[in-house]
Parts: sequence; C-alpha cells; structure tokens
Amino acid sequence: MKKISLHGVKLLNLELKHNEILLNMIKTQGALYLRFENEELRWLESEEEHKTEDGKYVGQIENGEPCGHGTFTYPNGEKYVGEWKNGKRHGDGKYTDSDGRKYEGEWSDGAGDGHGRITWTNGNKYEGDVKNGEMVGQGTFHWFDGDKYTGEYKDGQRHGRGTYTHLDGRKYEGQWKNGKINGQGTYSYPDGRKYEGQWKNAKLSGQGVYIGFCREKYEGKWKDGIYHGKGEYTFSDGIKWIGEWREDKPWNITEYSKDGKVNGKMVNGLQR
Repeated sequence: MKKISLHGVKLLNLELKHNEILLNMIKTQGALYLRFENEELRWLESEEEHKTEDGKYVGQIENGEPCGHGTFTYPNGEKYVGEWKNGKRHGDGKYTDSDGRKYEGEWSDGAGDGHGRITWTNGNKYEGDVKNGEMVGQGTFHWFDGDKYTGEYKDGQRHGRGTYTHLDGRKYEGQWKNGKINGQGTYSYPDGRKYEGQWKNAKLSGQGVYIGFCREKYEGKWKDGIYHGKGEYTFSDGIKWIGEWREDKPWNITEYSKDGKVNGKMVNGLQR
C-alpha cells in the first residue's frame, strides 16, 4: 500500500477546511422576519408565521439572528444593507428611511455610530461624527441652496465652535448653543462690514465692535441687535460720539472733533 506523504496530508486538510467553510457559508444564508411581540422584537425563521407588517431580512444568519452581511426591508420602504452582529446592525451599512433620507456609514449595537453621511431628498447633506443616529461631534452640513456649516454638534444641533458660510459670502465664526449663535463670535460681510463680539440667541448682545463698509466704527454695549449702553462711535471723518445709547438712539453723548475738542453734547436724547 502506497504511503501518503506529509505534504499530501496537509493539502487534504486544507481542502477539507475550505469545503467546511463553504458549507457553513451556504448554511448561514437565509431569510428571517422581525416582529414586535409582547413588547420585544423577535426574529422568526418560518415564512408561514410572518405577517405582512413584519420586516424581512435576507443574508447571513448565526444562532437564528442576522450576523454578517445582509439586507433588511420593511413594507413601508425602509431598507438597510450592510453588516450585522448578534441580530443588530453593526459595522458598515447604508440605511434608507421611508421618506427617502439616507445614512451611510458606521453602526454600533443597532444605531448609527461613528463616521457617516446623511442625505435628504431636498439636497441637504451632512458628513461627520454620528452617535445614536444623530449629528454629534465634528461635522460639515451642506444646504441645497449653497450655505455651509463646519463645526461641532450636540444632539443633532450646532453646538460649540463652528463656521457658517452663506452662498453670498457672509460668514459667522464662533460659538453656538442649541442650534443658535451664542457666545463670542465674528460675523463678516463681503463688502468689508464686520462685527466681533458677544451674541445671545443669534442677536448682538453684550460687548462688541462693529466696523462699517465706510470704516465707521462702534465699540460698546449691544442688546437684541441694537446699540444699548456705554459705547463709542467713530465716524469715517474722525468725529467721535462717546457716551450712552438707549434702544439704538444716542442718549447721553459728548461729541469730539478729530482733534479731540468738544463739539457738543446730547443729554437724555436732546441736543444741547
């Protein structure tokens, strides 16, 4: 009887292992149906048991649950194509909801988590960090009309530091809170106008400096987007108003020439 060489045994073992892997792959391909029953989600293997409202999964299966790569669809049009682990979306995948919004990126324990891209049917799109399916962390949002925001997010809203650029060239750079401009920031215009200072609920509030396109300048207090409180206004010809404003009106003001001489005064809103 001819002896089998050691090399031949190794080749035989490799071939058997390869065949075993192929058989396992074939065995783990199949369909499952997801149903919410008794306040919990259940995966059903029998097609006869499933209802029309059940979601359907087609792909790799392990221990009666999706595991590996597969496609999940709901009758309302929701669809997920990607990786699964222990019956949950996990890894890289693409999700489309019933109204056409799409998320493509990383998933963890059933939710979008990591880096990803979100697109809307109107043309808006976001790319950046995602947690539990929401924009969280650092990211960039493009609006269909050409506006753009790059910066920090929290709970799906602009929050932290970020830059918002309008299509026409206007730009805000600074702090945000709960989706609105709040804190310290700079708003600039293409024609040279600029405000640098404090904001509250997207309005100029607190201490700030405004420079007009003719190089006129106001430095002082603001409230709800208008001059209010102590300030100094310098006209383009060098004349200065120094004093107090109330609700955008000069109230108690001393006017100085560009040489520093007093030209006149305003007391309680009346010129003296």
